[in-house]
Amino acid sequence: MNQHIATDTLTDYVRGELPSAEDALVHAHLASCTQCRAEYDVEIAIGETLRRLAAAEEVEMPSMVSARVWEQIRAARPSPFTWVGAFFRPVVAVPLAAALAVGAFFASPLGHPATSAPTIDAMYYLQAHAAQARRSPFSSNVSPIETSMAAGRASDATHPSIVARYEAYAAVGEFDGAVR
Repeated sequence: MNQHIATDTLTDYVRGELPSAEDALVHAHLASCTQCRAEYDVEIAIGETLRRLAAAEEVEMPSMVSARVWEQIRAARPSPFTWVGAFFRPVVAVPLAAALAVGAFFASPLGHPATSAPTIDAMYYLQAHAAQARRSPFSSNVSPIETSMAAGRASDATHPSIVARYEAYAAVGEFDGAVR
């Protein structure tokens, strides 16, 4: 540093507010420049004098006033609003908010849309039954209607006995034509 240190920079150096690179430059300059060193000593003396004067003007609070203040602090009862405020402190409020958010997610239909069960026509079950009966050709309970349905002939699917069963179930309300 070829020039002398500015007063603001010197004040910041005394308070320790300079960046480390600039602090090192000022420190090196103070070691070599007597004029800046004298200004630094004046700055230190002013700070010490101010601290000493402030300490001398400090007045201690009378013991009776201090005792009365502490007595009122101990006797004070918190209001209901204080209790509510204490409840919503971050230590309590953050886990509570997280639990409410998780509960709302699982309780609402937004997180998981409702899916309906696939609708299967009654004819599927009739044909599946006929196909299952067809697997054992030697069984005595296989009707010609069921074997023709298993073979996929639609003309037999409208056989009067099958249609009558279907209509009987639909009339009772147990069967609406589609199984869910």
